[in-house]
Amino acid sequence: MLTMGQERQDPMEIDVGGRLYAVTFSANGEYIWSGGRDVQVWRVQDGMQMAAIRTRTTSGCLAASKDGKWIAAGTHQGDVLVWNAKTHKQVFARNEDSCAISGVDFSPDSTRLVSASYNCTAAVWDIASRKKVHTLHPKGPGIAAKYSPQGDRIATASPRSVRVYDSNDGHLLVDIEVTVATPFNAGLLWFNNYLLVISDGKIKHLEASTGTVISEWPVPDTVSSPRITTPKHGEFIAFSAERTVTFWDTSTHAQLGLIQHSEDIASTALSSDDRFLAIGGKAGKITIQSLSPITVSSIYCGIIRYLSCFFTPTITTHRIQSPCPVYTPLFGNQTFTSTTRSSIYGTRTSSQTRRQC
Repeated sequence: MLTMGQERQDPMEIDVGGRLYAVTFSANGEYIWSGGRDVQVWRVQDGMQMAAIRTRTTSGCLAASKDGKWIAAGTHQGDVLVWNAKTHKQVFARNEDSCAISGVDFSPDSTRLVSASYNCTAAVWDIASRKKVHTLHPKGPGIAAKYSPQGDRIATASPRSVRVYDSNDGHLLVDIEVTVATPFNAGLLWFNNYLLVISDGKIKHLEASTGTVISEWPVPDTVSSPRITTPKHGEFIAFSAERTVTFWDTSTHAQLGLIQHSEDIASTALSSDDRFLAIGGKAGKITIQSLSPITVSSIYCGIIRYLSCFFTPTITTHRIQSPCPVYTPLFGNQTFTSTTRSSIYGTRTSSQTRRQC
């Protein structure tokens, strides 16, 4: 893993040499796995390719186990595949009915894998026995499946609902009527006992046990499938669509900044230590952006804007001059202030904006 002294300020770029659908970090953050016609492994430190694994069809979704042992992929022809993350040897392969797999996710203890399928089911697999232990039934084609952080529940998403199940026996706990338009595990996230979904041009924050909408806020309209990811501390959400990643404060719902990518974005991933953001372009370019120190820079309208100080425990003020108010909430003669505040995520540092007269 890169040490603090090794962190680069300039983004690392990797060309996978073909169409890209998914990226994920290994558990230790040393490698990036990419899914396309092949599943490829890249070293984060220098972008060197470490392995290229041939699959019989395109891999549209990837997941890494938290113990660092396994990498899983779901393919467009219904294959659920698991490899040893160190040796790259395949240890698991299943195909139920050749229907596309749109999401895979490991349980927190890395013993089970859930896979969502367009055949309106989600399967829970035991890695050691290689057997299916539960079949879940989303309300329509399954476009996402995610274990809760505690491992006691599984959430699935279909285009018209999110369902939450007991992971031990597969019993349905709650059916939440909400549209989720984004496939390949990209529009559904757990955070503690809450769910975040992309729905009707908004990010919606839901209570997982009841489906109650805690809050919601609009995000940019897009014709492509948007996707979200968030670090473990929950300070911000990275929302990607078309060629832009925008960052949103989870407490104030303010847009904090953006990163432009050179290609339409197919996938994003955060390293397990939240220090790196990987942006995978559909044409095959992966950009690895350092987020430590927490500084997201973007070049737009000829200027450089900064998002910083997520973890600063004291109040710090930064003056921003920007001629592009439509693209950022920091405009005119404003300041960006980091300060400790309390929210559903606990006591934490968050951002505010204020006009200087």
